[in-house]
Amino acid sequence: MNHPLQLIFVDSSPNDVEEMVSSIKASGIAVRSRIAQDADDLTNLLGEAQPHIILHALENNEVSLEQTVSTINGRAPEIPIIALTKSTEVDPVTYMQQGATTLVNKSNTEHLQLVVNSTAKTQFHIQQLKEVAANYDELETRCQKLMESSRDAICYLHEGMHTYANEKYIEKFGYSNSEELYGLSIMDLIAPDDQAKMKDLLKKFSKSKKAGETILTFRKDGDETFPAKFSYNAVSIAGEECIQIVIQSAEGGGDTKELEEQLSYLSERDVHTGFYHRRSIMDQLDAAANAAKQGKISQAFIQIDIANFNDIKDKFGIAAIDKVSGNVANALRKCCTESETLSKLTEESFGVLTSNIDPKSLKTFGANVIKNLGELMTTSGSDYISIKPAVGAVTIDQFTTDVPDILNKAKNCCDEAWENDANEIVIYKPNDAQMGEHEKDERWTLKLREAVKENRLALLYQPIISLHGEPGERYQIYTALHNKDNELVPASEFVMRIERTGFGKMLDRWIILNALKKLSELRTKGADMRLFIKLSSNSILDKDLPGWLGGQFKTNNISPSFVCFEIKEQVLISNFKESKILVSALQDMKSEIAIDAFGAGDNPAKILKAIPANYVKICHSLMSEVSDNQENQNAIREIAEALKPMGTKVIAQFIEDADTLSILWSLGINYTQGNFLQPPSEKPNYDFSL
Repeated sequence: MNHPLQLIFVDSSPNDVEEMVSSIKASGIAVRSRIAQDADDLTNLLGEAQPHIILHALENNEVSLEQTVSTINGRAPEIPIIALTKSTEVDPVTYMQQGATTLVNKSNTEHLQLVVNSTAKTQFHIQQLKEVAANYDELETRCQKLMESSRDAICYLHEGMHTYANEKYIEKFGYSNSEELYGLSIMDLIAPDDQAKMKDLLKKFSKSKKAGETILTFRKDGDETFPAKFSYNAVSIAGEECIQIVIQSAEGGGDTKELEEQLSYLSERDVHTGFYHRRSIMDQLDAAANAAKQGKISQAFIQIDIANFNDIKDKFGIAAIDKVSGNVANALRKCCTESETLSKLTEESFGVLTSNIDPKSLKTFGANVIKNLGELMTTSGSDYISIKPAVGAVTIDQFTTDVPDILNKAKNCCDEAWENDANEIVIYKPNDAQMGEHEKDERWTLKLREAVKENRLALLYQPIISLHGEPGERYQIYTALHNKDNELVPASEFVMRIERTGFGKMLDRWIILNALKKLSELRTKGADMRLFIKLSSNSILDKDLPGWLGGQFKTNNISPSFVCFEIKEQVLISNFKESKILVSALQDMKSEIAIDAFGAGDNPAKILKAIPANYVKICHSLMSEVSDNQENQNAIREIAEALKPMGTKVIAQFIEDADTLSILWSLGINYTQGNFLQPPSEKPNYDFSL
């Protein structure tokens, strides 16, 4: 939104409202909230300022949802109303039929965040459309005035018929007014000898829409003819495709080039300030974002808000706004260099696209802007209007997803500056509340790339122990990241994120490469060791993996039979065709296969008929509190009994206590694994003789 999200809660519980507002803010939205506890409160608050969203609590006995809907429809029917409830047994259809947009349970904070975010975006787009429509109307009016004042003859054609002509065009062809031309075919104004040429030109133009120019012989109303330069271009008027025609004398002259330059300028600029308007600066921001994704981080975007804009508008009226806007624009010009691009985003917001991305320089720039705008005084009659600026900045870097991402971050920084009453620029620094999922994924990928380069990744080993005294040492391989403070960050914190970016393939290969080196080293020393190595969904789709693995086994002088590759049940199901091909290739090499998180699906044994495995590892949901859960014990026993004839061995993981371990003996489990036995360690030092 262009301001903090304005919310009105129709709710008799201030504590509930406070909790909900905190939850919404935690999702990265700046919020201004007010509470209406009865119908009079709601009417008064609507009179003060129009909100973006109304949130009505159904348990509020002072005002019904029907009353709220009626009040809003009488004032601003475009404002959405979200119904709130504490009940878990309420049918949303009833309340949506009464006029609510949707129904949200107060205690479901995640749903509330999603609904408010989605509704806020819709309101934001509605606001943008209104601004674009206003700018379009203003631009069209300016263009009309330019064409009327042009020395060249200009007209628009739709399907070969005149729909508009300026005064010069009307005079040129000897007509007295535009009505005489409208609906007249352009062919009626072409000399007979050139009509075939004109028909051919129109036919080609209807297919290519390519602009051009030529010399044609025209005729006036009567038999008088004259040669003239004829240029044409495609335009859209009121949603209709038209041809714009500009006619000059054959000897040259006229002001077509000047007119085209003026029209081009107007199409990109705000009329009052001369700054780029929102649509044009968005094109430039898009180019900057694309360059940043390719590693060319060289620009930052600064947003300057007139934070007290609504107060100025309410107190001094719309006439004062144009004066304030003009004075702010002049002050910003003085703060900027010629290389910096100035834009007007909305009535109260301006933007600067700069190549200066150094934080110290941005702070200096922000301080200069705040000082100059803070000292700016605009007169309105005998009163002086003071301006309260809020300034935010964001570097356009490789984590920038798109233009809305840039604008949202810059706006959030402005809101933060104003909320905290900070008389300085706020530069975007990501935190979990502000970052989108894409940015979190990308930042983790960057951290891991740096960790690989700086050798800060570690292999962790957790023993897998036979309950029936089978010989040999078996270890599950995990990975972890040493952060800058040399603390271990487990893979559980980042593995799903890096899979979404495709980095899982690279990480898998790093793990396999280093695990095989360690396995080769220890087996050379006499250890009877086997490793279980997880494969991500990225690796399942990696057609080159089997060939690469064959090379690594050969290089490290390791038999593939000493490695068991582990794939999650859900990954197998989601990538069934690719999984089957990969498993077949691994089994041809004599490697073993384990299915992880087994038993979560409806018919887990069915998977083993299509993709036979040497091991299955029981899913976490069945292992949870298994010592006290007879239903889970029965499910595990059934799996073990069903797989025994197939020769598939069962591994129970997540063992956290002695009670669980003792129960597993009776369930037909072959192996156990968990922190109770030994947590993952950087050294494979478990004593399997115990």
